[in-house]
Amino acid sequence: MSISSSVVAQLLQLFPDRRAQMYFKSSLTALSHAMEDRVLAGEEAPLVIASFQQERFYRQEAHRYKRIAQKTDQVYVLAAPETEFTNSSGIYETIAFAPEDSLAQEWHLVVIASEYSICLICGEKNVAPEGKKVVTTLDANRRFEGIWTFDRQVAEKAANLLLEKILVYRPELKKKIAQAKKLYLQPALNKERSSDHQLD
Repeated sequence: MSISSSVVAQLLQLFPDRRAQMYFKSSLTALSHAMEDRVLAGEEAPLVIASFQQERFYRQEAHRYKRIAQKTDQVYVLAAPETEFTNSSGIYETIAFAPEDSLAQEWHLVVIASEYSICLICGEKNVAPEGKKVVTTLDANRRFEGIWTFDRQVAEKAANLLLEKILVYRPELKKKIAQAKKLYLQPALNKERSSDHQLD
């Protein structure tokens, strides 16, 4: 997968009936916290993939992901490194992507459990033609466009796209990611196949 491939664009291509919605950063922060709180309040051990545009944004939320990692061992956090963020396998997996990766302009959070799924897949719109971000008066007024949904099919496709991105930077996680796909992405597919057979 090319690092220039936008997860938002790919997901919208896979689901052409979906229309991207506009969100301000303040709204995305609230939605992300609500999704994280759902994980922390639940009893399940879900798959959690969070992609931050920059390391400094991740640092503001790191304490939440340390708590989430106590719930599940399938946590992946991506960010563009600035100081100390590196590829590592600690209490959760961290993935340092290249600054020129399209992820540097995107905001993603995907949670998939057996009983529910949620995904927030967005790209920032305040970007100048030369690739430099437009300076806004208030950080909270930064605008993003994308999808927020509980639709399991969409969430699973989003998770798969992000897991493939992770493999570009952390190929040594191939086995762990294969386990994640088998545990979280295949059960629903198998259920659909079972339903199809029952209809035959």
